Amino acid sequence: MKVNLMFGILLLIIIPVLTDKINIMKNSKMESWISTENFTTIIKKSFLYSKCCNIFLSESIYDVDTLLYQFINIYPREYVLHERLYDCQGYFLLGLTDGEIENAMRFYEELMSEFNIVDMKGRELQVCTFYQPPFSYLNKTIKKVIDGVEEEVFLANSDNEKDGIEMKIFLVMAEKLNFTWTIRKLKGKYRYGRRINSTEWNGGIIQLVLEKKIDLAFGNVRLTPNHYEFVNMSTPWVQMLTQFLVPRPQPITNFWALMRPFSMGTWILVLIMLIVKSMYMCVRARVDPKFPKRFRNIFFTITELIGRLVGVWMPGNTVNARLELHLWQTAGFLLVTAYCSSLAARLTNSKYEDRIDTIRQFLEADLLWGHKGPEPYWPDYLDLDDIYASQLSSRYISVRSQGAYIHTLIKQRKFAIYGFVIDSIFFPEDDIFNEYIKNYRLMKESTGNYYSSFVVQSWLLQPIDMVMLWLRESGIALFHLNNIMHRRISFNLREVVKEHNGLDGIYKRLGLTPLGVGFLVLIVGLLASTIVFFYELKQASNSRSIREIFQDIHKKRKTYKSSTKRRYRKGVEPIDHNLSNKNFDSFLIKPADHTTNTESARKCNNKIFHNNLGNMSI
Repeated sequence: MKVNLMFGILLLIIIPVLTDKINIMKNSKMESWISTENFTTIIKKSFLYSKCCNIFLSESIYDVDTLLYQFINIYPREYVLHERLYDCQGYFLLGLTDGEIENAMRFYEELMSEFNIVDMKGRELQVCTFYQPPFSYLNKTIKKVIDGVEEEVFLANSDNEKDGIEMKIFLVMAEKLNFTWTIRKLKGKYRYGRRINSTEWNGGIIQLVLEKKIDLAFGNVRLTPNHYEFVNMSTPWVQMLTQFLVPRPQPITNFWALMRPFSMGTWILVLIMLIVKSMYMCVRARVDPKFPKRFRNIFFTITELIGRLVGVWMPGNTVNARLELHLWQTAGFLLVTAYCSSLAARLTNSKYEDRIDTIRQFLEADLLWGHKGPEPYWPDYLDLDDIYASQLSSRYISVRSQGAYIHTLIKQRKFAIYGFVIDSIFFPEDDIFNEYIKNYRLMKESTGNYYSSFVVQSWLLQPIDMVMLWLRESGIALFHLNNIMHRRISFNLREVVKEHNGLDGIYKRLGLTPLGVGFLVLIVGLLASTIVFFYELKQASNSRSIREIFQDIHKKRKTYKSSTKRRYRKGVEPIDHNLSNKNFDSFLIKPADHTTNTESARKCNNKIFHNNLGNMSI
């Protein structure tokens, strides 16, 4: 009968060669026909996973005994002779013929079922796990005495309790291997335990397996060299990524939002062009007598060029400056068109903070992270050879008994949630964070990856591996994974992989902040024009106060109104009051320097102004 168990079986058949007496004497003096080095290699390859070995010896002769003693000296673990123990996974069979080897193999034939799967005939296994969605949802417990010690075991009396990806896989194993079970709740602060040195382990499910208090354990146990050196771990059923949930970028408004259509470099280039063009026009006006004289004033030149650039200044006199001004205005048209085409879209769509997608950005954002358990064993969590990932350990804080502080950090957007990704769905390592993940998103870069396995005693490794491979190849493990995802996963866990910024299609109303630059320019322009107005008014009034000038203006208005009324009573055609007032205001303001750039015109206007003031005083 073909044996499919993955036990390391070394078949050595000793066939003596009949030789003469001299050769027999020579052979009796030899230690072994196989070198120690080759025998050591065979044993290491054959007994790769076994922690104990069953030895079956057909007949005690010199060569067989020599090989037996050689095996005992090389094999590093425990062994039993002519006994059958479930805990012993390896088999070493020594015989002279094939028939003797086949007879020895019948010792464990009764463990095989008709499908070549071990039948445990209802044997009760001690199992350990803990509540950790989506792997196990066991929660309700009762007290039970096991081996004279009162233990807390899971009740597991409902379908809602016996749920979870690994719980479903475990139930299939129990059915196929025909064993019963008692699942005890893990005690202590460690889930998996902590390595003390190369030979000692403290706490967690791994210590329970080492002490043989349990036969099997599950609960997202990582298949790592650190764990594998101490216990047997089954074939992994899934690979997972470890990642962070980071705060979602928040929409931001900027006082300088009106500057957004152009980059800073573009604005600097426009400013340089304006300065250079103004200097050229001013120098040209001073050198070329045919060039418009208004450009001799640098401030007037800058004002006109800005007006032409934005398309609101169209004076008719462009003699000898037509080419320069038209080219300038064409460039302004192109700039304004490009600016306006993107301004509305940018202002009505929110701008968001920079996203955190890499570990480097995580560190630059000064985020903290942690979980309920003790500080992790960092080689199992992080790539310590990476310059950035190795710094994550300095950002770790313990979540246990610090709920208020963690809540404050989450509100301040200074805390990241650690977890793992299965089939593109994120799960926080601790379920206490489920209520906070609505405002979080998945960071693109992962911090690592690992395989999840079952921890088993050595004698259970082969049958568990066989069922695990069958579940994976048949798709049953994937079915349970998708089934749990469909039934148990909340909407928020699915949303963390989606990006919301700029994808909602909702346009916002413009507020004061994004238009701040526009209002600032308006206020500055109004203040500048007011200052210029009062300055020119003061210059034109000589030593008189501004208040007296306004009083004279008020009296003049009354004079115009009374004159109009008298004319109306005499049947004279009514006078346009607004036109009269405008004419008066115009000749009063005309002395300003911006009205003309010639000294004679300024003196003429001042003379007219003083004459009018003299008439008002009469």
